[in-house]
Amino acid sequence: MRIVALGGLGEIGLNLMAVECAGRAIVIDCGMMFPDEPALGIGAYVPRMTWLEQSHLTIEAVVLTHAHEDHIGALAHLLRRFNVPVYGTDVTLAFTRRRLAESELDEKIDLRTIAPRDVFAAGPFTIEAIRVTHSTPNSIALAIRTPAGIIIHSGDFKIDDAPVDGEMFDRERFAQLGAEGVALLMSDSTNVERPGRSGSESSLKPILRELTSRARGRFFLSAFSSHLHRIRQVVEVSREFGRRVAPLGRRIAESVRLGMEIGQLNFPPGMFVTPDEAEFLEPHRLSYLASGSQGEPMSALAKLGADSHPRVRIEHGDVVVLSSRFIPGNERTINTLVNRLYRQGAEVVYDAVAPVHVSGHASQDELAELITLTRPKNFIPIHGEYRHLSRHVSLAIAAGIPEQNCFLLEDGDSIVLNGTGARRGARVDAGRVIVEGVDAGDMSLLGERRMLARDGTVTAILVVSAQTGRILMGPDLVSRGLVSGNGTSEHMRRATDEVRRRLGAIGGPFRANESRVKEEIVRAIRNYFSDELGKRPLVIPYVTEV
Repeated sequence: MRIVALGGLGEIGLNLMAVECAGRAIVIDCGMMFPDEPALGIGAYVPRMTWLEQSHLTIEAVVLTHAHEDHIGALAHLLRRFNVPVYGTDVTLAFTRRRLAESELDEKIDLRTIAPRDVFAAGPFTIEAIRVTHSTPNSIALAIRTPAGIIIHSGDFKIDDAPVDGEMFDRERFAQLGAEGVALLMSDSTNVERPGRSGSESSLKPILRELTSRARGRFFLSAFSSHLHRIRQVVEVSREFGRRVAPLGRRIAESVRLGMEIGQLNFPPGMFVTPDEAEFLEPHRLSYLASGSQGEPMSALAKLGADSHPRVRIEHGDVVVLSSRFIPGNERTINTLVNRLYRQGAEVVYDAVAPVHVSGHASQDELAELITLTRPKNFIPIHGEYRHLSRHVSLAIAAGIPEQNCFLLEDGDSIVLNGTGARRGARVDAGRVIVEGVDAGDMSLLGERRMLARDGTVTAILVVSAQTGRILMGPDLVSRGLVSGNGTSEHMRRATDEVRRRLGAIGGPFRANESRVKEEIVRAIRNYFSDELGKRPLVIPYVTEV
């Protein structure tokens, strides 16, 4: 039996794990991640699934641990290849249905709702859902009974002793499994660099109450749309101050609708209003839930900062709270957004100013507690960059797991588990691919877009005689993103002269289907701009006969 890491080990996101026994497997989570370079227009990354397709496995089920995009976002791409049952809690499947509906899958998908402590079979595996606390409700860990022993997959978790919904982290069940004997623990590593314990989600409510009391005008809060516990607390505080709540942004409005349908947002009728209805309310009677805490350019918050939202304008006396961490790579965009909101007259509050966000991931003491509860023979850190995984191994060794039983894996690595122990298995094909809509492409697309952004493009047009092969017109050069002037600059004139010189050197007659002509044009233009500007533009030669 083996465990194969196909995503989420060595980088944040793209979580995908396969557990395989005798040609039958289950898949745990199937996430996507968004690019660090949004200006290049790349849609998203999903795990490469070549190994799953080529290994001829029978996939018995997909099991989802919670509703975040980095755990459910690529599910449609998996289900196009393997239409298998998908298990998850009510909250997770509600968000999964929305994601699948956006993907326009042709086939009917078999979604099966489970609850914590439910047990179900999938091929040779018996799987139990165990309640954990995280930043989405009804998140679960998995206890997987296999011929080689019990495997625990933590999912994303922290140990919150005062959760908003009162549903506690199931210490009792983890301890029972530990007493029974756990062959392998795979545990979330995201916050392993943070000492102590992560704060409770409910600790934010007094802070939100104080900030709302300071708002002479509207109160705005932006958080991830799946964070129903955060949304719930904003609504509860708004209700205390006699405010109605209006969602701004399609994604967050849909999350509110889902939260109401599944009972996570139980409030009296009329507590939520539409942006149209909000226009008739006095500012001090209104709170907004706004999308865009990461500065996404088309989000409601970005439009508010740019004073371009069609219905709402920021005014003096408004308070805007960014209730999420600044994801690395987004800092400049978010800081620009904050500055714009200040210019519009708002007081802007974020984590560096006040404790308006708590993490949904376990810190060091909680990670050590899970190891103590489960007492695993073997250990694999998951969900993190390489440095997180490495530090988590050190923590596990300090907690008493023998060093030789701790395995630091990266995507493509595997572990073979049997009744006597664990060892490294063969590597498999893994990585990520770019997704644009429903189409997937390899990572070379990213390289091409980087080159276009860095070096620009030049189109060279040449017209030759079909009878004599002589040049009738051109070469004419048109550039984009390389030099200004588009043909009138000194550099473009010199590059044109260089192309003429090189074509004269190779001699005619010239034919449109001759590769030597196009190759010489490309070589001349690239060499010129490389020597003069240090650029190597994408050159598109167009030779036609008349």
